[in-house]
Amino acid sequence: MAAKDLHLKPFDKGTITKLEIFEDYAQAWIPTFVMQPRFEEIHIFDFFSGPGYDSMGIAGSPIRLLEKINEQLGNILSTKTRIVLHFNEFEPNRVGQNKFELLKLNCYNYIENNPKFNYFLKPNYYNEDAGELFFKLLPTIRRYPSLVYLDQNGVKFISQEYLLELEKLNTTDFLYFVSSSFFKRYGNTDEFKKALEIDISELEAGEYFHMHRLVLDKIKSRLKKDTDLMLFPFSIKKNANVYGIIFGAKNYAAVDKFLKISWKRNDVNGEADFDIDEDSKKNQIDIFGQIKMTKIEKFKNDLRKMLLSVTPITNKSVLIYTYENGHIPKHSEEVIKQLKKEGKLHYEGKSPYLTYENVFRNKNIIEYKITK
Repeated sequence: MAAKDLHLKPFDKGTITKLEIFEDYAQAWIPTFVMQPRFEEIHIFDFFSGPGYDSMGIAGSPIRLLEKINEQLGNILSTKTRIVLHFNEFEPNRVGQNKFELLKLNCYNYIENNPKFNYFLKPNYYNEDAGELFFKLLPTIRRYPSLVYLDQNGVKFISQEYLLELEKLNTTDFLYFVSSSFFKRYGNTDEFKKALEIDISELEAGEYFHMHRLVLDKIKSRLKKDTDLMLFPFSIKKNANVYGIIFGAKNYAAVDKFLKISWKRNDVNGEADFDIDEDSKKNQIDIFGQIKMTKIEKFKNDLRKMLLSVTPITNKSVLIYTYENGHIPKHSEEVIKQLKKEGKLHYEGKSPYLTYENVFRNKNIIEYKITK
């Protein structure tokens, strides 16, 4: 039985980008926990699920999640991992909840066409205000390895009350979508100030396309100084507006996955679906006769200086530095190999062992030393 809502608009390019990033991260996250026997049950929360499809039949986040679970069917059945889904869809200003009914029916149809899901999958459906539901489900999020999607069309979930709870979670990765450019227009309203107060002078002084970065910096400033929570942005341009995803996690395995997904989408800056820093123009000489460095070039230059001033330094330290600066190991590895080729840096063996697997999983810790 078809259940696609033909009254909905087609997803625009920015929405597709957001959905693909959500989907790619689910694809990386699910097997991580499925393949660890100590986790018998994992949970995925989608607080703004939508009806499942757009008017053109393009899948939304709930169906994409089901597709990623289906890809791991063999592993899930062999490990007997139980997967619990929490889908919420609520239209606060409507008496009839058509999208919620479509959500249930579209997911039901997909699951019915994959009968093996019945061995391990438990879907739950909610028709509630997402902000209230978040706190109701918080005990479950705390208890199990969880992936949380907060795909709001606004800014509510960057309020301190939600951020503080997310910061406390240890086995939870989250991605939420923020209407960052709305701060430029509505930053002085009570609604936006309650979520995140940004000084109007900062809004006016900042580059419009960097708005999502500004929002993320403000969020980070509200975290404890010794927090283990790591946050990373991905800006998305939708017509004249800039929106963005904020990814959060407390472990480097998660950070490694997200950054690889981001840099695969944009190998120029790994941070947006457009040329956010105008790196394409940086091979041109400015009025002072200088050539500006691209994001990658600047990072490599900074890392090179560090490696030639700090000795010895381990691959673990360099990898953490790489992640903290929003880069992938490949960028650092290229610098280290070049320095060894120049005879300025030494390490044992041919490989700098600069991967998550080597450093954190296999504990292959080596030192890089300046050649005297």
